[in-house]
Amino acid sequence: MFELIKKFPEQINEAIAIGEGIQLKTKLTAPVKNIVVCGLGGSGIGGDLLSELLKSELSVPVIVNKSYFLPAFVDASTLLILSSYSGNTEETVACANEALGKGLQPVCVTAGGKLEEIALKHGLDIIKIPSGRPPRACLGYSSTQLFFILAHHGIINYDFKAALTRSASFLKAEQEKIMQDAEFLAGKLLQKVLVVYAEDKYESTALRLKQQINENSKMHCWYNVVPEMNHNELVGWKEPVGNLAVVIFRSEDEFHRNTHRIVYKKSVIVNLSENVYEVYAKGASLFEKHFYFIHFGDWLSYHLATLQGIDPVEVNVITNLKKKLDSLSH
Repeated sequence: MFELIKKFPEQINEAIAIGEGIQLKTKLTAPVKNIVVCGLGGSGIGGDLLSELLKSELSVPVIVNKSYFLPAFVDASTLLILSSYSGNTEETVACANEALGKGLQPVCVTAGGKLEEIALKHGLDIIKIPSGRPPRACLGYSSTQLFFILAHHGIINYDFKAALTRSASFLKAEQEKIMQDAEFLAGKLLQKVLVVYAEDKYESTALRLKQQINENSKMHCWYNVVPEMNHNELVGWKEPVGNLAVVIFRSEDEFHRNTHRIVYKKSVIVNLSENVYEVYAKGASLFEKHFYFIHFGDWLSYHLATLQGIDPVEVNVITNLKKKLDSLSH
């Protein structure tokens, strides 16, 4: 996992090269009214990231579907993307079959498996990404292809390529410092239940950290965003809870009223917990700041695993669940 995380900047550049080489043949017959990305876990987070990074640019909504079933509104005016790194995610495969039953032609992003077989059998557009790695370690590959798909359909232009390239260079330049800062914070978070808070524009990065803490570090974690958590979860901070540690993602581009909310929230929490830490985004653009949080969180989850002496790659409990599901008749 160390090498996979360390090569994340290179992965972004490699993913751009893959995207530039794809040749999608399908053109939607109706104007695009919505974008639906089907994917779970490490394959689904790319849709969340896409939605946030393009929120101020897109004139149609992006929905990330993490279910066995497509939303009822999905039709010929939907740009439907199926993302499954292994190609065997049964929820995404089920959505693929439902889409075919409706006469739709989704775009598939995968390293192989059943999804590739379905795409080849039915002549669907498919983007192949490198195989043989944990899906959560391939965010650069899978998320980048989503931007290329939108550009192919004329929904966005290709400006994102420069933003991604700059983000990769930025992460490479900052990597040693990111690794050190993440390792230092990991030492403060051992044997804690993590709570991650972020402003809503960075929700995908908080979700990503939760997922990485769960899978790599084998620890409990939950997350919430401002301003939403101010309307409910803040009330839960009433009594001291010794085993909770709070990580707050901060950024200089916070909406000023959210900054006041975050400062007040922190003033409440620090009276109940000694373990409250802030991580400030670095970077000159929204892309760079998102990828900074993602890369920092990946290193944090890795260091938490190594400090506990556990293998960050192993996810036997998920493997066993999949075997159990495979044994069922339907």
